[in-house]
Amino acid sequence: MKLLKYVVLVVGCLIWAVGQSQYLLTKVGEWQWIKDGYQYGDLYRLANLSAFKDPKDTCTGYTPPARTPHSKKVHLYIIGDSFSEKERVGPSDFVADKYTRVHWADYLHIKLDTTETNILLIESVERHFRQKMVAPIQVLIPDTATFISVVDPPGYMTQLDNAFNGTFTRDRLDAFLFQNDFFLTIKEWKADLQYKLFRRVNESVTLVNDDQDMVFYMDTDTSGITSSFTPAEDSEIDSIVNHLNTSAQFADSLGFEHVFLSIIPNKVSVLQPEYGIYNRLIERIYNHPELTMPTIDVLADFRQMGRHSYLKGDSHWTCEGQFLWLNKVNTEINRMVATTP
Repeated sequence: MKLLKYVVLVVGCLIWAVGQSQYLLTKVGEWQWIKDGYQYGDLYRLANLSAFKDPKDTCTGYTPPARTPHSKKVHLYIIGDSFSEKERVGPSDFVADKYTRVHWADYLHIKLDTTETNILLIESVERHFRQKMVAPIQVLIPDTATFISVVDPPGYMTQLDNAFNGTFTRDRLDAFLFQNDFFLTIKEWKADLQYKLFRRVNESVTLVNDDQDMVFYMDTDTSGITSSFTPAEDSEIDSIVNHLNTSAQFADSLGFEHVFLSIIPNKVSVLQPEYGIYNRLIERIYNHPELTMPTIDVLADFRQMGRHSYLKGDSHWTCEGQFLWLNKVNTEINRMVATTP
């Protein structure tokens, strides 16, 4: 009995410690003691509706097209978000000899090797593009060496406040204790019952196409500028294009030979653009007469693919959609290389 008390005490202390520390939660995940909560998709994690439980597969087997012969090494740089994170794409997916990626939230201190052909891809999902382009891109910083720096962590007192913040603690404990199949099944029962009785779902998602598809609420909530249906004035589009061109000029001053742009469509922009009055953000930016950079356009292709373009329980693309995007990016890289001395 005494041993049981000590076991309960140790387990309780471990649970308490993980609830207070994001570092410990991350470590527990790395040790594979728990699932990360995204094994069935980020939207399923929010809604827990059984109809959208969609086990995620790692996309393997992609073969890039043949490279355009070139006397210089090609170095591809990407400023991107979750669509280009290392869990989805990496160096072997591109027709480039070298590869460097930086997240929008971080900073790439950079000194380009002028013996290489340096190419910059700007990648962002549609929902956050307007937020990112309220000013020219600030991610690139000229320096004497190339390295990535992250945003400075908050001060000690802020970290201490966060450790005992009820919301953060709740989220950490939920990830630690309740993202396994046993508790997910219980969550499903509750979510399914609530949907069947009251037609209610988690406020972080929206059901579209007569409830056949699920998207982020940010894609449809017109109270903010993340939605595909929030109006965008022509003056805002002009400003975005101006900031893109300014960013390209700055990249050129650093030594980039080529800069190109890829805006990944919101899921709702593909599966139900008639949900509201679609603002045609991607089309208006891509077709703007003043835009000076090439673009990667997958919107029409994804609409033709329909539900094969995005995962059922996730806001990200399927392997088929990812491979289509990679083919278009690599085709553009080859074209750029062919025009570079």
